[in-house]
Amino acid sequence: MSEFDLVGLADPSDASIAAARSNVQGLDDVPAYADWRDLLAAADLDAVLVSTPHTLHHEHVMGALDAGLHVLCEKPLAHTPELAQEIADHAKALGRHVVVGFQRRFSPGYTYMRQRLQSSDMGDITHVQASQWQAWIGAARGKWRSTLALGGGGQLSDSGSHLMDMLLWTTGLRIVEVDARMRTYDLEVEVDGAAVFLFENGAIGTLSIIGTGHTFGERLSVVAGNGAIRADWASGGVEVILEDDLEAKVTREVEGLSGGSNPDEHFLAVINGAAPNGSPPEDSVHLLEVLAAIRRSAVSGQREVVNQT
Repeated sequence: MSEFDLVGLADPSDASIAAARSNVQGLDDVPAYADWRDLLAAADLDAVLVSTPHTLHHEHVMGALDAGLHVLCEKPLAHTPELAQEIADHAKALGRHVVVGFQRRFSPGYTYMRQRLQSSDMGDITHVQASQWQAWIGAARGKWRSTLALGGGGQLSDSGSHLMDMLLWTTGLRIVEVDARMRTYDLEVEVDGAAVFLFENGAIGTLSIIGTGHTFGERLSVVAGNGAIRADWASGGVEVILEDDLEAKVTREVEGLSGGSNPDEHFLAVINGAAPNGSPPEDSVHLLEVLAAIRRSAVSGQREVVNQT
């Protein structure tokens, strides 16, 4: 993006720095630092991108905020709801922007789905089904994503957090209870998981996160009093939206969806004052509360209340 000048890189791995220089044009002469603190101290910065292992996000985002910078952070924002709340509070106190990189929030399909579900004519939401499948275990085994120390969790925190964010963002509902089970196979983090949800409005729902899949797929279906709507993953990461036509008694594909953005373009608009933050850190707090309750339920084998941070 021409609006950004890349003025510094930080990574303790020389191989990662070399890979960045090889894959991104214009980085040959950009200074690199083994310690992220040295980058913040040496470079003339306005903003930073944090794309580090999940459990390091809190330290890196808080350090960037303390340096007076705006932050675009990869998901998940943190690995506990308490740490996410600290980031949200700190950003607000300092008057800095933190945008979380949930790219589905800027998809024309999911944006349409959210608008329909939160319109009065759809009626009250009664049931939600969410599922995602991916060959996650093979890609994660032996890497930082499969460790509690750096991943903070498995498939549920990783790709699964995108689906959970869409479940919460499109419906506008909060989850109050969960009953969940998970499998870890030979890893120390969850790979497959399933949960039953109770929402604050009395709706119920299910979540299936499958890290032993063979291809990538995702589906989010929501039933309301006056219709239903579904998002299916299609090739190229495009969400195909199917919606009930109650008068014709058919399910039709919503056509003509266009536009959309991405977290990078949105981040620029937010820090320039051209748009409100569409993926703020506050939204990540409840998401992480739900993930924590799912894990507690999987351990206890019982229904668990979602704690409010």
